[in-house]
Amino acid sequence: DMTDAILEGARNIRTTEPSIVFRWHPNGRTKTKRLVFECIRDGLGYPSITHDGTGVEQLKYYSQFSLNKNGATDDEAHYWANVLCMSPGLCGRRKTQKTRTEGGGSLFPAKLLEITLSDGFDWSYSNMQLGPHTGKAETFKTFDDVVEAFRLQFRYAISLLVRAKDVMRHFEAECLQMPFVSSIDDGCMELGRDAVELSEQPNGWHNPITTIVAANSLVAIKKLIYDDKKYTMQQLLDALHVNWQGHEEMHRDFLNAPKWGNDD
Repeated sequence: DMTDAILEGARNIRTTEPSIVFRWHPNGRTKTKRLVFECIRDGLGYPSITHDGTGVEQLKYYSQFSLNKNGATDDEAHYWANVLCMSPGLCGRRKTQKTRTEGGGSLFPAKLLEITLSDGFDWSYSNMQLGPHTGKAETFKTFDDVVEAFRLQFRYAISLLVRAKDVMRHFEAECLQMPFVSSIDDGCMELGRDAVELSEQPNGWHNPITTIVAANSLVAIKKLIYDDKKYTMQQLLDALHVNWQGHEEMHRDFLNAPKWGNDD
């Protein structure tokens, strides 16, 4: 009933902040789910929907990597709320995520796909080799070759992101202590450690921005280059390097290609 009241209030007040999140579960009642969809339909962009069971299992999985062997218990894993945008996190006075860098970071799959098509070289912005050499796209014989090269670029970027995050955690613990946040966390008070340093419950969130752009681009490449063979990879590369100028018909074809998740 409280969830229904919050959703109805959000529809009536129509303010974009604070945003709200709905923990979806197969056993949830239909009336509440309908209110969720009606609220989204109103156009304010919320509530975002997270899968309750997946969130619980994620917290239970990460708990095994707790450095002091004090990760989430099964009961605690069921009592979670969203941290930042879409990452399940524990609630209460202990084991919560206390700083943004306690989790992961952001990366851009669309950019990773762009450099995948140029052997890891960033020609459009930094003019430098950003990723590993994964081969020239015009030599890829199959769509699987494209996907494998993209996977390797993605893996490299994730590794770089996590290693950079770990370095920052070290220096933040030395230079950016948070005494107030530490004072309201029972774990920090018990162990005498700062909130920036202490991470009893790991949180492996990452923020891959432009994921759907990369997915739709891959679908378009598969259809127009490898399935229909309407264009070659070299033609696509030439068009991208001039931002589609002089290739307007080709641009329309790629924009109108099937989209991931639409059952096209």
